[in-house]
Amino acid sequence: MKRLFVLLSVAFVVQTAHYAEHVAQVIQIYLLDLRPPEAHGLLGSVFDFEWVHFLYNVGLEIGLLLLWRGYRKASQYESLDRGGLRLLVGLVLFQGYHSVEHITKIYQYLFDPYYQFGLRPPPGLLPQATDWPIFLVHFWLNTFVTSLIVLALWRLTPPGLVRTIIASLRQVPTRAVLPKLLAGFAALAGMTFGAAWIYQQTHTLRVPGDFPTLQAAIDAAPRTATIIVAPGEYIGPFHIRNSLTLRALEQGTVRLTAADDEAVVSIIGSHDVKLEGFVIEGGYFGVLVEESEAVTLAGNRIIGAWLAAIRLSRAQARIVNNELRDTRSPYGKGIELANTHSRPASVIAYNTISGHAREGILLHNAEAEVIGNWVMGNDLRGIAITEMSMATVDGNTLIDNADAGLYVVDMSSANASDNRITDTRPGPLGTAHAIRVEYYAEAILSGNSLGQGIAVLHNASVHDAALP
Repeated sequence: MKRLFVLLSVAFVVQTAHYAEHVAQVIQIYLLDLRPPEAHGLLGSVFDFEWVHFLYNVGLEIGLLLLWRGYRKASQYESLDRGGLRLLVGLVLFQGYHSVEHITKIYQYLFDPYYQFGLRPPPGLLPQATDWPIFLVHFWLNTFVTSLIVLALWRLTPPGLVRTIIASLRQVPTRAVLPKLLAGFAALAGMTFGAAWIYQQTHTLRVPGDFPTLQAAIDAAPRTATIIVAPGEYIGPFHIRNSLTLRALEQGTVRLTAADDEAVVSIIGSHDVKLEGFVIEGGYFGVLVEESEAVTLAGNRIIGAWLAAIRLSRAQARIVNNELRDTRSPYGKGIELANTHSRPASVIAYNTISGHAREGILLHNAEAEVIGNWVMGNDLRGIAITEMSMATVDGNTLIDNADAGLYVVDMSSANASDNRITDTRPGPLGTAHAIRVEYYAEAILSGNSLGQGIAVLHNASVHDAALP
């Protein structure tokens, strides 16, 4: 009986560690304002694979089923708490349903083309039927599983076990044990930090120290590796298809370039990619992100691309604290998001975007939060929300853009608050508006400081957020 209790205790410890990952993910989303693709919990950036979740949950179900059979057999010879046995039955059934969710998810991941090609994460049964967020569904599923294990442990604790443990602890001389405990904790901490250091060393690559070329390092990097790039100029194009961090040793000292018929950096079919601290010059696009999620572009200076400094297509990214300027095409744009509704909303925050022949920020059939950017001196609109796009536009400064500072059109919707929009110049049609909304689009406005007026045309609508 005690062996069964020990095994049940092990299941509790393992499930508690798993549950801690889900709690951390909820904290990351609701308190740290991370998006679900980036909110991996504590170890998710290493272990967040669909098959890992599948194997864990099916393995836990098999273990709980064997425990239930063991307790049921033991009950024929010893008196057991019937409530505890019923809790085990409920635990096996509930975790069985949880396993069915993950069996469905792994099937969708492997065989359903819509999910197999990365268009959406596999939802399982309940999120697909209800549209409830996947992370919340599995947080509550794991909450119930953990709670049932706790109750089962409480009801099935062998008689006298707690008293025996307390009595044993009282008999241990504190002066003799305390140094050993401290030494044990110190050894455990040392092993933990040592393992972290070894992991960091084996997953940190240096260019040109470890690899002669940047692309060679990218191709050789294991998942979640960090590539540190020494100052200098590196000629691309560079193609990233793995989860990794690409970081300049010193911000602004590493220059990446490519010919005008290629993107300087392409991130395709991946997730958890970070690009930090580079000067990216030239190329058809400075950075092209396709079929990817949880991409972070931070602290880069992207100048002189031909068509767009950054383009996202069927992708999601956080674009933060970059300087994007001076595209060279007559159609050049700063940031362009195209067809991203199949992905979570992107975040475009605290960038400086200037000197483009067309829009500073352009969304078409896309969704994004556009926060705290400086968008200046662009020759066709500061921020354009077009083709059934959705956006939150908050706290931006839009100065000296042509035609309209903020443009919402084509059945799109925008919630715009606390933006400063001034000095809009006449565009190709000779008009200049701080905000223009047209063609069945909708805008909800509050607290904006406007240097020119608002135009509402062609069955569009504008609402004041302060009014009911």
